Amino acid sequence: MASSFAPAIMGAVHLPVGVSDTAALVTPQRASQEWYVLQAKPRQEARVVRHLARSAIPTFLPFVEVGRRRATGGAKYLEPLFPGYVFVVLPPIAKAPADWSAVHWTPGVLRILTVGATPVAVPERFVRAIEERIADCGFVRLPSMFSSGMKVRVRGGSFDGVEAVFDQPLSRRGRVRVLLQMLGQPTPVELDEDRLEPA
Repeated sequence: MASSFAPAIMGAVHLPVGVSDTAALVTPQRASQEWYVLQAKPRQEARVVRHLARSAIPTFLPFVEVGRRRATGGAKYLEPLFPGYVFVVLPPIAKAPADWSAVHWTPGVLRILTVGATPVAVPERFVRAIEERIADCGFVRLPSMFSSGMKVRVRGGSFDGVEAVFDQPLSRRGRVRVLLQMLGQPTPVELDEDRLEPA
């Protein structure tokens, strides 16, 4: 799935056999394959995914949208949903020791999560639940902290410091409608949600 974000910051990075970039969830090909979790070096998740793709090892790296306020205004971008971790599909170690070795020695990988010396499989339903959360946008969008009727204050722009009443979210892109008191009556105005704060 193409994204308006840079290739290393896609909504969800899934790299199954023969596919370079896609947002479709990788399903283990045989019943004996399971999902595991790799711990990556800090900010090395995308590097791990790229290297494992070269070895044709399926991975899943979901992202979440975050917003940061800067002096020039707010900016939204994507970060890994679980910073420092990548999901990977592997068969039992006895059936594919070469795959396990490739994963273990992949640049950027610190370790495979284990209990004692035994790698811990992640339930497929857990991975499916994440995939359902990213289905609409290609990444997880956290729910709004504002509810209808809540008093808010606008930050920045021509309405800086003006209080309003939150009406409703308008789109998955973070646009919302607020009601401002203008000329003695509520007037709907559309803004980016990150320009609001509780009043």
